[in-house]
Amino acid sequence: MSVPVIAGRKPYLTAVQAGKAFYWCACGKSAKQPFCDGSHKGTGFEPVKFVPDEDGELLFCGCKRTGAAPLCDGSHNALPGVYGEDVDEAEAELIARTPNDRDSGAKTDLDGGCYVLSPAALERNQHGNLSVAPLVTATDGAKFLSAFCFSVASGEAPPLGFGDSDAVLFLRAGDCDCSLSGRDFVLAGPSGLYVRPGERLTIRNTGVGPAEWLAVVCPGVEALTVGSVGGEAFDEDFPDRVGTLDADQRTAMGDRFYQVLIGEETGSHEVTQFIGEIPQSRAGYHHHLYEEVIGILSGEGYMWTGRKKTAVMPGDVIFLPAKQMHALECTSPEGMQLMGAFYPAGSPAINY
Repeated sequence: MSVPVIAGRKPYLTAVQAGKAFYWCACGKSAKQPFCDGSHKGTGFEPVKFVPDEDGELLFCGCKRTGAAPLCDGSHNALPGVYGEDVDEAEAELIARTPNDRDSGAKTDLDGGCYVLSPAALERNQHGNLSVAPLVTATDGAKFLSAFCFSVASGEAPPLGFGDSDAVLFLRAGDCDCSLSGRDFVLAGPSGLYVRPGERLTIRNTGVGPAEWLAVVCPGVEALTVGSVGGEAFDEDFPDRVGTLDADQRTAMGDRFYQVLIGEETGSHEVTQFIGEIPQSRAGYHHHLYEEVIGILSGEGYMWTGRKKTAVMPGDVIFLPAKQMHALECTSPEGMQLMGAFYPAGSPAINY
């Protein structure tokens, strides 16, 4: 037996206890998935012993193709017919279509605390040439992160601070010179920027029109600190802070692609930021263990959450609580591009 059996086309969500040994089935033949029952005898495969460091929930690989045995690394997304899904018209008729009232700035509520809103319609707080509005905070049901949109008109904006939190920022459009506690970076949208805890961010818009930003902060805060901000020391242990689009860095996920902009390589151990590319299709329903903010950059479609769906278009922001079942559909022939940021940090490919 040279190739393991595919025991499951998705990983197995399993509660674990610190110090307790688990023996993961590597051959795929066990009747007690994801764990060994002795069926590997004679297959050439051996179970993998795993002892977790802490209590919690983990995703054990079911397809047996993971490169991070025994845990899922998203390899199941490459199996035929897993990630993409044809829309069942009979099912679609049973899903409540929730109108998205973008002009009001109100949230469009879906299932499980998931919602969609349009930042363009929100009332913003003005600080000189800087205008800020909250998108996701604890008040909205977020447990781990918060998100804000802000615009910078021409010139230098008042400094921004994020306290003891990590912040991953995304420049949607514009050209900016950025200073992180005295260390200078040049960004042209679309790009990602990582700010370490305690650092001060100063942005100078060098372009003609306003520079549009999305910021995801973890742990979450109720408001950004503007103006009198400390943070004189740049964290020299993590000098590379900018993520830019690079087609050569894309990772396939079925017929979809993603590229991590900000992650562990840039020092962000709390939040991962990525760009996703979706063809005209609908993903199969799935879940994530992480809490996520999604910004639609191009293309139109629908966000499905089981019992409800609503239309999404460029500029919309989606808040997705951890474990909420969902599927993002692209209806545009040219495809859809999105920015996602989530806690805890990891791979965007991991789902169940």
